[in-house]
This record gives sequence, structure tokens and C-alpha cells, in this order.
Amino acid sequence: MLPGKSTLSHSASRRPYCRVGYSLLELIITIAIIGVVVTLGVSLITDDSGSARVAKLESDVSTLNQMVALYVADGGSVAGLTSPQAVLDKMKRIRPQSEWQRHVGAVSGRLLDVRLRARMTSRPDNDNNPRVVWNRTKNRFELSKTNGTAVSEFYLDESLVGTDFGTEKRTQSSLTFNASTKGWVWGASVTDPAANYLNPQPFGTPTPANGFDPNESAPTSDDPPADEGDGSGGGSGGGGDGTSTPPTVTKLPRPVITPAGGTFAFASFPSSATISANGALPEVSKLMYRINSGGWIEYTGSSIPLTPAMNLQARNETTRPAEYSTSSTNSQTYYRLTSGFSGTGEGNWGNAIGGTNLVTTIQNGTETSTFKHGNTKLDLGNGEYLDAGVENVLSFTREAFDTITPNTWFKFGEVMMLNGTTFYNSEATGITLSVNLTMTEPSLNFTTHIDLGLTSTENTSDRLASADVVELKNPTTDVRVTIDGVEYRLELSWVTLDPGAGVVQGNKFLIFEGATAKAELRARFTSNR
Repeated sequence: MLPGKSTLSHSASRRPYCRVGYSLLELIITIAIIGVVVTLGVSLITDDSGSARVAKLESDVSTLNQMVALYVADGGSVAGLTSPQAVLDKMKRIRPQSEWQRHVGAVSGRLLDVRLRARMTSRPDNDNNPRVVWNRTKNRFELSKTNGTAVSEFYLDESLVGTDFGTEKRTQSSLTFNASTKGWVWGASVTDPAANYLNPQPFGTPTPANGFDPNESAPTSDDPPADEGDGSGGGSGGGGDGTSTPPTVTKLPRPVITPAGGTFAFASFPSSATISANGALPEVSKLMYRINSGGWIEYTGSSIPLTPAMNLQARNETTRPAEYSTSSTNSQTYYRLTSGFSGTGEGNWGNAIGGTNLVTTIQNGTETSTFKHGNTKLDLGNGEYLDAGVENVLSFTREAFDTITPNTWFKFGEVMMLNGTTFYNSEATGITLSVNLTMTEPSLNFTTHIDLGLTSTENTSDRLASADVVELKNPTTDVRVTIDGVEYRLELSWVTLDPGAGVVQGNKFLIFEGATAKAELRARFTSNR
């Protein structure tokens, strides 16, 4: 043993070298790697939703194009359709129940869930992801990044549950039911060559099936003719070749809704309605109803409360489709007219147009507003003028109205016109009377613009031919008010108050030369129901 060396130290010097901890360089590299991984993960997560939407859209397009091919193969037609939603709704239709027994394939013929809808957008999203358009030439859906209206996604709308998209006739299947034996035996609707069932051979050169080709140009055709069916069958599997027809299916009678729908006065609006099966037997049908396109509900006999603008539908649904078909739908809508209109208006003159030397003066007030136009001075030369002193004057005085029932004429205001004497093409040919209406029933405010045409005629010995004219250019104004599903429009007309000074001819108010005449500007709120 050397001096200064212990056994313990000597033993320790032969052990493998070990260290603990990390150097600064290793820590920096580790942190950098973690940062790259996190960045990549965030990028993938951020991208994921958009990629998933595009992948779903691609899958939906592929599936729908297969459904279109099946629909056309089943005798349907999409010719002439331009809207993606119209194509979807077409494939939600079913064959008439009278065809179900003779139809090869899905009994009803419906190919799509009735809830399926297309969400339309007017332009691509910020990432310019593809959308779907309907190619009506090739009869298929296609992905596109073009501008304009297109489908951003296909989704299920639960509000369409129970919606009836109706039935349609389609072309006859190549196979028909052997109705003569009333057994589930199918035969060809055309005469086939005799077959050797012990050693079957193809009758023609087989064509290899290439599957569905989304780029294939579909042939255009008109809507298929109605398949009346002859019920004879061509098969031999059930025995017999009789000419008997399938059993007749009786259509159930349409239910009766009492009272019938329509437009009712406010005090006469019915509080409830009842439904009658109209002779349909309960053992073969059930009476169903729905409100405002909601789900169908079985009617129990109790009264159905009615509200304004409510749509009530009823039908007798068959429970024995082999013998009876569902009735047509009885649809009634109930509208209620408002109790009355109350309010007042404040008139303001403006936007005058006229001759090259137009002269106007406007004085707008709360109760009465006045518009004067025309130059009354005649130039005699040498700085001398003759002043006739009376220009043309038009004034409007407002009138309050209270509880005016719809479609009833009332006094909206009073118009006075003075037929003056003016010179040098200085008269107005048009003016707008803007009336600010303050309504208390219903509670709302709006402004209507009444365009008036003005005609200043030359003076003659014929008093009527010399009359100036104030014409209502828009007797049906721009005011529209909708209450309980009924739209009301404000209409205007003239009624003369001074027969000796002015007369009314249609929408024209005629004022005799030099006279001052008054007319009532009357109005009514006309309903569209």
C-alpha cells in the first residue's frame, strides 16, 4: 500500500464513471425539441376541424351521387332540377302504395332521410374550402371552389321529422309481380328467350361492370311516364297465366275541419276547431293532425285552440295499406284582422321639381304645411313689372284618426289648392308630401312619401280645360304593416269638398282657374287576406 492511498480510495477508482444531472447544452436541446413538438401538435389540432369538414363533405358527395344513380336506376328523374335541395327532396318521395306490391327493391322507393338538408352559403369561407354544386348537365353533385351560391354542408334538420314529401309515379320496373297467382313470384315485363335451367348460359355478350363513375355524363330525359301497370305478370314460378288484376286499394275520405279557415274580424275570430274523420272507419285508419308543419299527432276528439296565423292540417292515415290508402290532407289557416288603427300624421313638403325658372316657398308646420310655387311678376320692359300677386298654393292639414277598422276609408288629411297666375315656366311639376305617422294602435312610427304631380294649364274659355291638376302618383303608398300574419298597405284617394271650385277624376284633383278648392285626402289600411 502506497503512502496516502487507502483501500477505499483504490476500490472507488476502479468503479465505472457515473454522473448525475444534465449539462446546459442538453437542457437547451431538450427544450427546443419540446417546443417543435408542441408547435407541430398545435398546428395539427388547428387544422383538424377544417380537414374533417372537407373530408365529411367529400364523403357526403360520394354517397349522394350513389343515391342519385340508384334513384335514376329505380325509374326516377332529376332532369331540369337546378337546386341541390330540390334534388334531395325529390329523392325523399315515395312510390304510391298501389305500386308497392309490384315494386322490386325497397318497398317505398324513398332513398334519403327526410331530415336531410343542404346549408347554402353565398361565398366560400376564409380558408377557401371547397363547397358543393349540382351539375344539372351531368346530374351529379360536385366539389367546387367557385364563387356564388353553393352547399357548405349537408346536415339533419330535426324539424323535418314526419314531413311528407309526397309520392311520384316512376317508370315501370323491368320485373313485375305475378299478380295472377298473388304469390311472391317475379317475372320479366318483356318476353325473354327460353332458358335452360340445367345449364344456364348468357343470352348476349356480357359487358363488364365498371361500377359507378362520378365523371360519367348522365343522359338527359323528360319526367318518366306514369306507370299504370297491367297486373298480368310474365313469370311462370307461381303457375297459371290468368289476366286477373291486383286488388283495388280504396282511398280514405279527407277529414273535415270545423270551422274552415279564412280571414276573420277581430271580434269574430274562432277560439277553437274540431276535426271529423268524415266517414273513415277507425278499424282501418286513424285520424291525425298537425299544427304549423309540426309533427303529426293522433286526434283524440277534443277541441284544438286556435291562434292568429295558425295553420291546421288533418288526414286519415291507413292502418291497412293493402286495402286502403291515406287520404289527401285538409289544410286550413286562420287569420285575424286587427281591431283598428289609431294615430295622426305630420306633413312636410320637399323635393320639388319644375321648370327652368322654378320659384318655390315652403312653410312646414305641425298642423298645417304650405307649399307655394311660381313667379307672379310679368316683365313689361324698361324696368317695369306687372305683379299678378297670386302664386299657386298647396297646403296639407293633418287629421287624427281613431280605431279605424281594416279596409275602411277614413279622413287622413285635408288638401287646399289655389290656382294662381304665374309666368316664365316658373311653376312646379312635382312635389313630395312626406307624412310622419305616429301610431298608437298598433304602437309604431313610420313615414310615408306621397308623390304628387302638378300641372299648370293655360287659361281658356273652357273652365274645366283651364283647371290645374294635382295627381296622386302613388295611391298605394310604401307603408306596409304586418299584424298576426296579415299585411296591411296604406292606400290614398281624393274626395272633393268644394264641388263648385274643383272636381275629382280618379287620382286627379282639378282646381278651376282662379279658384281655391279643398279636397279630402282619404286613406285606408287594405289587408292582403
